[in-house]
Amino acid sequence: MGERRFNAHPKSAPGDFYVVNHGCAACGAPHAVAPDLIGWADDEEYHCIWKKQPENEQELEQAFAAFDASEVECYRYAGDDPRIVARIGPDFSDRCLPPPRPRPMETMRHYQEGPIAATAAFDLGLSVSRPSRLELALKAIGKLIASVFRVRS
Repeated sequence: MGERRFNAHPKSAPGDFYVVNHGCAACGAPHAVAPDLIGWADDEEYHCIWKKQPENEQELEQAFAAFDASEVECYRYAGDDPRIVARIGPDFSDRCLPPPRPRPMETMRHYQEGPIAATAAFDLGLSVSRPSRLELALKAIGKLIASVFRVRS
């Protein structure tokens, strides 16, 4: 088992796949796509855990589906299998370091929304080379808020 970057839920099955303790939003989506692997910690605590580690290709596909379905990106991989890291991406792998933050001028050159948005993205420490789920959600929330204010004006 690899070294973990975050604390895993104590009831998770030991192994390279884990759920960040106190990171679960209890959405239930990973349970639906990986019922053989993902469960609840107990009846009193709605926190997802790995009931068991994937042992074959079918279970590995379920594990990938759990990563894709997770609402809050609390699923992690601490192993060093390059095939798994390539499939889940560096954001979910404890073996990959996050990419270096771009300098302000690089951000402004590559960001599609203009220099003001680029400066805001840089100030928040957001990556502009490949948006994460969080960045996409923040962008969608910003558009929603903007549309609400346009309707009221």
